[in-house]
Amino acid sequence: MPHPATARHKPSHPSIEALTHRNIEAILCLEEESRRAKPLLYRVVARLSRFCGTVAFLWWNLGCFALWIGVNQWVWKIDPYPFTFLLFLVSIEAIVLAIMILISQNMSAEENERRHHLDLQINLLNEREMTALLRLVTRMAEKMELPPDSHEEVRALAERTDPGKVLHQIVAAEAAHGRDD
Repeated sequence: MPHPATARHKPSHPSIEALTHRNIEAILCLEEESRRAKPLLYRVVARLSRFCGTVAFLWWNLGCFALWIGVNQWVWKIDPYPFTFLLFLVSIEAIVLAIMILISQNMSAEENERRHHLDLQINLLNEREMTALLRLVTRMAEKMELPPDSHEEVRALAERTDPGKVLHQIVAAEAAHGRDD
């Protein structure tokens, strides 16, 4: 048994892995809850559009087309060349797939917007926390009577950031660079 003085002590705070795992799980649970709250038709469309974007779906389509053409050429000529009914079915499939993909993209855009909003809120909270810490560090530097030039930048950064002004700076810079997207 190792000597108590040499035994490794577990830190009293959680590891980065534990913190990130907890955060990841929380986000995934929120997203799963949001998906379950969607109406059944939306969940079905999402699942189908995920399947339609796979190689398996490509092979399934190619197999069906080959089977249709083969049957109509050599077995039972219900839709002879130029396979007008097959073209009709393929057109209907294309329309339905396009609509499903658009619905799926809209749902994905909504989810991305929520993630973006969450990122923004967390970043704004982080900025407020850092501002408070910088103010504290500035006061500590003054109490310790450190030369002012050693904490001038910290003092400047300790000012509260106005997101609206930053956004206007971004827009102005983009306009100056010809990016009017």
